[in-house]
Amino acid sequence: MLSFVLCFFMMFLLGVAVVVLSPSPYFSALGLVFVAVSGCIVILYHGGTFLSLVLVLLYLGGMMVVFVYLAALAADPY
Repeated sequence: MLSFVLCFFMMFLLGVAVVVLSPSPYFSALGLVFVAVSGCIVILYHGGTFLSLVLVLLYLGGMMVVFVYLAALAADPY
């Protein structure tokens, strides 16, 4: 089971790298969703079911609002 947590932690770090290194705001928002989901799975594995559920509902809901606002205002060719 340690490899399960380690795999999702590596996915978390990969998502952080996508957020930091991506030139387009669309890919950064997708990376933030990836980071949030992989972080929720790690928290869920450690027994934080309520915290994981709150993180998914509130954080990803807020990120969706910000992403829609960003997509409406961004003038990227991506």
